Amino acid sequence: MSYAITGLALVAAVTLVNALLTFAVIKRWRATMAAPASAAATSGPPALAVHEGDRTPAFTVHTPRGEVTESALAGHPALICFLRPDCGPTRESLPEIQRWAEANTPSGAHLVAVISGQPAEAGPLLEAVGPLTELTATEPPNGPVAGTFGVRHHPTFVLLDADGTITETGIGQGSLPALNLLTA
Repeated sequence: MSYAITGLALVAAVTLVNALLTFAVIKRWRATMAAPASAAATSGPPALAVHEGDRTPAFTVHTPRGEVTESALAGHPALICFLRPDCGPTRESLPEIQRWAEANTPSGAHLVAVISGQPAEAGPLLEAVGPLTELTATEPPNGPVAGTFGVRHHPTFVLLDADGTITETGIGQGSLPALNLLTA
C-alpha cells in the first residue's frame, strides 16, 4: 500500500509542477503579446536627427560642381535626397524625385542627391539622378552628411524652404509623395 501512496504523491507533485510551469508560460506569453503593441505605439517611425521647424544643420557635399554647403542652398527651396544604390525603395522613388525636379527646379529650387555607397556601386543611380541635378555626391555608408541629418534608412528626404528651415521629412518608400512637394 505504501508504494501506491508514494506513487500517487509523486504524480500529484509532477502535476502541480506542470500546472505551475503552464501558468508561468501563459503569463510570459501574454506579456510578450502585449509588448509589441505598446512598443509600436511609443516608438513610431524611424527618427532623424533633424525635425520639421529646425534650421538646416551645417554640412558640405562634394559634388562634380564643387563643394555645396547649406548656405549655398539659401534663397531657394531644396530637396535633399539620401539614396542607396542597392535599395529597392530608392529605385521606386526615382519617378517621384523626377516629378519634384521637373515641377520645382525651373523656378530655382535645388535638388541634392546624397548617395550612400562607393562610387563604383553608385554608377547606375548617379546616371538616373544625373539628368535631374548637378548636385550629386557619393559618400561612404553612414557618411558625414548622412550622419549630420541622422539618416539610418533609405530613401530619406528632407525638404527645406528658402530660409533654410526644414519644412518636412520623409523616410522610406512612399514617403516622398506624402510630402508637400510643391514649393511654389
